[in-house]
Amino acid sequence: MLQFQTLGVVSDSKMNLVRALSRSFFEFSNSFQKRREKPIKN
Repeated sequence: MLQFQTLGVVSDSKMNLVRALSRSFFEFSNSFQKRREKPIKN
């Protein structure tokens, strides 16, 4: 039971870390696109 609880805490902290990383990555990409001031055409 203790192992399961620690595993849940570890996975929860990992999800928080992934969430923070993705949020900072999106903010960085948004600011980068704004700085270029040119629409990207595929």
